[in-house]
Amino acid sequence: MIYLRRLIFSFFLAIFAVTASASESPVVDTGKVNAQLVSSHDRAAPGETFHVALRTLLDPQWHTYWRNSGDSGEPVQITWKLPEEVTAGDIIWPLPKPIATGPIINYGFDDRAIFPVPFKLSRNATPGDVIDIEADIYYLVCKDICIPEDTTLSISVEVGETQLHDRWNEVINIARNVSPKLSNIEAGIVASGADVVLNFANLPEGNYSAAHFFPFSQGVINHSAAQKAMVTDLGVQLKTEPGYDWAKGGPKTANGVLSFSRDGVLTGHQVEVAVGSAPDIGIIAAAPPQPAGASQIGLFGAIIGAFLGGLILNIMPCVFPVISIKALSIAKSAHGERGAIRKDAWAYTFGVLMSFLSLTIALLIFKAGGSEIGWGFQLQDPRVIGFLALLLFAVGLNLLGVFEIGGSFQNTGQGLTQKSGFTGSFFTGVLAVIVATPCTAPLMAGATGYAFTQPALITIAVFMALGLGFALPFLLLAYIPALTKLLPKPGDWMVRFKEFLAFPMFAAAIWLIWVLVQQSGELGLRNILLAILGLGFAIWLLKQNSKLAKALGAINLIGTLALPLTLHADAVELHSEAWSNEKVAQLRSEGKPVFVDFTAAWCVSCKVNELTVLNTEVIQNVFKSTNTAFLTADWTNKNDVIARELEKYGRSGVPLYLLYPSGNNDVNPAILPQILTKSMVEEKLKKNANP
Repeated sequence: MIYLRRLIFSFFLAIFAVTASASESPVVDTGKVNAQLVSSHDRAAPGETFHVALRTLLDPQWHTYWRNSGDSGEPVQITWKLPEEVTAGDIIWPLPKPIATGPIINYGFDDRAIFPVPFKLSRNATPGDVIDIEADIYYLVCKDICIPEDTTLSISVEVGETQLHDRWNEVINIARNVSPKLSNIEAGIVASGADVVLNFANLPEGNYSAAHFFPFSQGVINHSAAQKAMVTDLGVQLKTEPGYDWAKGGPKTANGVLSFSRDGVLTGHQVEVAVGSAPDIGIIAAAPPQPAGASQIGLFGAIIGAFLGGLILNIMPCVFPVISIKALSIAKSAHGERGAIRKDAWAYTFGVLMSFLSLTIALLIFKAGGSEIGWGFQLQDPRVIGFLALLLFAVGLNLLGVFEIGGSFQNTGQGLTQKSGFTGSFFTGVLAVIVATPCTAPLMAGATGYAFTQPALITIAVFMALGLGFALPFLLLAYIPALTKLLPKPGDWMVRFKEFLAFPMFAAAIWLIWVLVQQSGELGLRNILLAILGLGFAIWLLKQNSKLAKALGAINLIGTLALPLTLHADAVELHSEAWSNEKVAQLRSEGKPVFVDFTAAWCVSCKVNELTVLNTEVIQNVFKSTNTAFLTADWTNKNDVIARELEKYGRSGVPLYLLYPSGNNDVNPAILPQILTKSMVEEKLKKNANP
């Protein structure tokens, strides 16, 4: 039967547990995993380093997760409860493996894994004392479904003359020796067209034909994409798809683990990966300033490539929603007066060309100032993303017929989409260019890469060719009657098609919101959702017959449009560390006052206080000037330690704000109100720091 191996394993571990020393815990079955803590030492000398390891044995076909879990999952987590005489280091992670679950790839461990952690015993520890080490263990264990499992394990290590554990010292040493360690491998990652490539040089001996890179952080690569290895005499290159960080300028760090085979056994090394440059290994130039071969295409080739790329850009998915609306407008007027059709097409073209010119000039100005930016740079600003998401959402509502108010408001909504005439067509061209910038059509990469390395006039000429190619289909429709005759005559189908086009608009808005979340986190998500709510309420008010309602709607609309501007106005991320009573005691003994924020992601009051008070620049500066440490006790997930601490102060929920003075740990903290204000927090911090 499938659990026979596990039963045998548990039986022998139970036998060992009967006769074992205190430096190993009993085996605990948490459901799909058998877990145990073991120590390298029965006895450790003052000042000595020893290791404690979590050992896990999983049911067949179930897995847990590495420090970067990949496309889904959560890492194995160990929370230590330690006496003052000992401090814990970081987990020494084993080499992970790619684990496929349907189309996604996770990084983790099946069968069995061991997670050593270094511990440092204080030089002031008293021989003869027994150090009790307790750990809250949590892991997400998955197969077809995922199950969170947890347990508490404890062991003891005596203080005295060093005595290694006969069995576990060897087991832990083996685990430490085979775990990936920082090496002298040279590594770098660069963008290459639609892919990213990683080059590795100065490699140790081994077989790299099936090499795999595991980044420490999310967003560096697309975990579910294949990694194609190419081995040369100078190193190995892995080509794969980029992660979401590349949509906002590239990752800040790309360090990770490179796995390969040595003597038929998988092994791995930690590597520090340079972003934007890579060692030369004899294939595909790894240099970021321009795509390979761009400097050889010449001005004529760049202009032709840009023109054809702009033409192809019309059928790219990010442009389709806006282009489709313009096509509908052309279809409506296709059988009308020819002069009006041509005027409309030229207005659209003028909007396209002016947008490309504005973006190019802005790009040249930024690059002259030393900024490293490129095509689509404006979408790196969350404020632009927020406005675009709101605009596309409003356009979608307009297409569904939710509002047609008329006047100036109609010109900002419907006028950008359906309205004929110079203004409507011009702004449709502007919007089309803005939403086109996330896409790179075939032939564009070489042309734009060439343009970025040339003088300003050549750069402008290439981008004008790109814009002209982008606008060409509508100019052809205006000047070739045979093409417009192929279009169906206006009728009821246009109403249905117009309504259908709302859904690509909503899809584009959803995509922009996703990008915004990658850039600004939960603050960006909160603001854009509030803005969408405000926009809907403003539209409803503006549809009323009452002048008062319309005035309130206009005021509400102004406030709604101001929300995306708040993303970087006064809100900053306050540097914080994870809370523990031991951390509080340590910081106070170092002479620092301590502020503890007991919070949770689902706590509305907590988030309002963070947004309006704690995460503001004013209060952050007060924390710095008073040298007050900021600790966060995150109760988003179940945590018995935090629950007991809340109960200690008569609370059953969050928020709870504690302010400790420095020095004497016997002095109780001050408890701040649940609703914070800037002035109150500033006063409390200054008074606490200078009693």
